[in-house]
Amino acid sequence: MAKARVKNKLPLSIAIFPLNMGGSNACRLELAAIFGPPYNAARYGIWLTSSPRQADLILLFGSATIKAAPIIHRLLVGLPEDVKLVALSSETASAAPFKGAYGIAGPLVPEAEEGSGPLRAVLPEGRQIVAYIAGSPPDPQTIIEGILQAARV
Repeated sequence: MAKARVKNKLPLSIAIFPLNMGGSNACRLELAAIFGPPYNAARYGIWLTSSPRQADLILLFGSATIKAAPIIHRLLVGLPEDVKLVALSSETASAAPFKGAYGIAGPLVPEAEEGSGPLRAVLPEGRQIVAYIAGSPPDPQTIIEGILQAARV
């Protein structure tokens, strides 16, 4: 008897840790909506965890503020290697509409791309963002699809 092949097999559960780096709370509200009755992310095995060390995915959202940048960097340095990073919203990738404001460190960029400009929230060396979930803020269904896609990587 031949073994059946399973395509795009997902883990039974995906623990996510939302990391708000500052900025607007629109992404936080949309993220909270994925656990409500119309979307019910729990049916896909997506659940929130209170510790980043127990998470499978870290959802980074918001413009990185100057006060949060060193804390974010320290948290990302201490994560296990198998934890994946996902950027939620275009605000995380570009720091817009707050870019250039006095309290904003800038977009989340790798250290290799760091310029001599303002302080930036940098990813630790060897870390990379595995998925971007586009939108400002993205709708709940797009967030769920992005999380599932990032879990497959």
